[in-house]
Amino acid sequence: MQKVLTPDLSVIVTVYNTEKYITDCLQSVISQSLENFEIIIVDGGYPDKSMDICAQFAQKYDNITIVKSAGKGPGDSRNCGMAAAKGKYVTFVDGDDIIDTDMYSQLMAEIQQHNLDAVYCTCYRFFDDDLNNRSMRNINESFCTQNSEIAQNMILPLIASTKIGVEIAGSMCMAVYRREIIINNNLAVKPMEEVFSEDNFFNIEYLSFAEKAKAVNKPLYFYRRHMGSVSNRVHDYTVPALKRFAEYTKQIGTRLGLDLREVEKRNRIRFIVTFSAVVKKKIDALPLGEVKKYLKDTISGNNVDLSFDKEDLSCVEFQVKLFWILMRYKLYTPLYLLVKVYSRFVAR
Repeated sequence: MQKVLTPDLSVIVTVYNTEKYITDCLQSVISQSLENFEIIIVDGGYPDKSMDICAQFAQKYDNITIVKSAGKGPGDSRNCGMAAAKGKYVTFVDGDDIIDTDMYSQLMAEIQQHNLDAVYCTCYRFFDDDLNNRSMRNINESFCTQNSEIAQNMILPLIASTKIGVEIAGSMCMAVYRREIIINNNLAVKPMEEVFSEDNFFNIEYLSFAEKAKAVNKPLYFYRRHMGSVSNRVHDYTVPALKRFAEYTKQIGTRLGLDLREVEKRNRIRFIVTFSAVVKKKIDALPLGEVKKYLKDTISGNNVDLSFDKEDLSCVEFQVKLFWILMRYKLYTPLYLLVKVYSRFVAR
């Protein structure tokens, strides 16, 4: 494919420790049925052979450009890619994932039909190389034609859903954005250490400036789950980052005229779900004898409030609800057993 001076879409592929998967990823991107798009590969600095493979693709295809980030994480890589982008719209792919051949032709068709500032799809999730054993992540379809609708139907659910399941995909890889809005509002991806979920916060901040957006329940992205991915790591900065996320979203909610009590409620639900998930991963790696000390140190050291409102817990999945209650009442042995059962028979 020849290099285009004014591409309709810039596809930013972030590469870090993906030698095993990057060929499949890039092949799925270069094989898109969409015409007139560029691919920007961002070297995250991991010392494997990923970039050797990327260089081979760049030699073969004129619409591929390689840039190097400062190696400060996925947010930094995405910001580096956005700085190099020339497309009217931008999107992202993680170097260990793959995408449907028609993903961008379908999403760009939605944009052109409705003159959208953003469009979101959903994904299949699969473990490592087992594409046949995959699950679809359903979202609610929505079409918002003004900022107030976006705030209610997209921004609030991105903070946290009040329904069991997912209302809108929070991943930047499942969205296409109008680059002009990013430039005009000086938007950038914050580091995980600051907001924990940099994807979700970028979407919230971006949508606070958008006027037209749509979510379609089409699984066009294939998200690979494996133990080396960033999302599978335990982070020590979870609690302070979640508190900053809550403060930032409160500021955005104030600017948009949202009910701040609703914003606070959503952030409380988000805290319960995220803190539980991170603690579960840590407990799963500990022997039973160390669980009590870990939880006491983590809860007291971060000043975590384990009280709960029944309405908040009614919005989360059963295992999260049970985990939070067991943690609240210091029932460490059944909590440990719950984690082991969940990780062995449910999580995959």
